[in-house]
Amino acid sequence: MLGCLLAAPASAQPECGALRGGRPLAYRNPAWGFGLDYPAGFVLDPESIPQNGDSVRFWAAGRRATAVVTGLRNPEHQSLAAVLAEAERDIGENGRGSVTYRRVTRDWFVLSGYLADRIYYRRSFLARGGAVIATLWIEFPRALKPCLEAAVATMSLSFRPTGP
Repeated sequence: MLGCLLAAPASAQPECGALRGGRPLAYRNPAWGFGLDYPAGFVLDPESIPQNGDSVRFWAAGRRATAVVTGLRNPEHQSLAAVLAEAERDIGENGRGSVTYRRVTRDWFVLSGYLADRIYYRRSFLARGGAVIATLWIEFPRALKPCLEAAVATMSLSFRPTGP
């Protein structure tokens, strides 16, 4: 997934130990129709959850790495292709970032690349019959890539719709 992105060797990263290993923890948001597993090295920030419960933030590596899971209402039932086009436009125009990895399936898409000196990873799908756009956004400094590859894989591969 992040194989095309370069960084320092994992042995040069003292925080890698805290980010690796441990049993994954589960986060489920039945109201918005999605969930994921996250590594024990990430901490769920309860203060990041808004009153409507549509999102949550996880921190790691002294808050230098973040993972945000968001549900966005999709009242016009925007297609996944339209959501993808909007995401690519936003990354390029607003974030002035680059897309170095792109994978699109019938049910979800992934974009990854750089925003300045940081790596981002985005996975999105439609939940609740298209009524919700669910997105996982992970962002961290390039130097932490070797430490976070497994964490990104754990979160991404487990990020799925839940419920009806």
